[in-house]
Amino acid sequence: MQIKKTIRVPIIIGIVSAALILLVSEAEFVIPLGNNYSIGIGEILNTLSAALGGPIAVIITLLVTSIGHFLLNPDLYTAPQFVFIVLADAIAHMCAMIVLSTSYYRVLYPRVRTTGIFVIGWWLTIAVYYYLILLPLQVGFLNYADPGFGATYPSFARIFLPEFLGTAAITNLILFASPARYRRPQWMEAKNTLDQNDEVQNKSKEGTQ
Repeated sequence: MQIKKTIRVPIIIGIVSAALILLVSEAEFVIPLGNNYSIGIGEILNTLSAALGGPIAVIITLLVTSIGHFLLNPDLYTAPQFVFIVLADAIAHMCAMIVLSTSYYRVLYPRVRTTGIFVIGWWLTIAVYYYLILLPLQVGFLNYADPGFGATYPSFARIFLPEFLGTAAITNLILFASPARYRRPQWMEAKNTLDQNDEVQNKSKEGTQ
């Protein structure tokens, strides 16, 4: 039985994203940002997976990543409190990633007319992802899972500022450098008419001539 492309491709995106997250996590690879700041690859892949693969990719990315972490580090999951914290973080990420995928599909992508709009729109999308969805959910869920955790929104907002800036900048560069057809949410049907992002790419090329 042949699986529909808008289902098959997000499944592949989710599996590949999860595999890469596990690989770089086990290798402890990080991207230096300067001034002793660095970020992991996880959030970069999470946001790209959500935007391009939609809810299917979100669920698969988080599910495969969680199972992989458990299989690779079973000793960490012997403490119930740790399991509760991991589940709280996973649920917060799932909710935030689904909001991001919907925002990219419904709001940003259909309204792209110029490169500038795309860049600004993507930064705003990542800002909403972090500061309006992910961090409030993480604070609430973590304090519920572990009342002694002492998570607060201001402290999380400061801690995650370098990660937000690095994730937004790097993912923006990746999407901007990608061919237009790969910037399209892969969980939506391709239009027969000229893709709007193709128009952006063509206009950019014309401007350089």
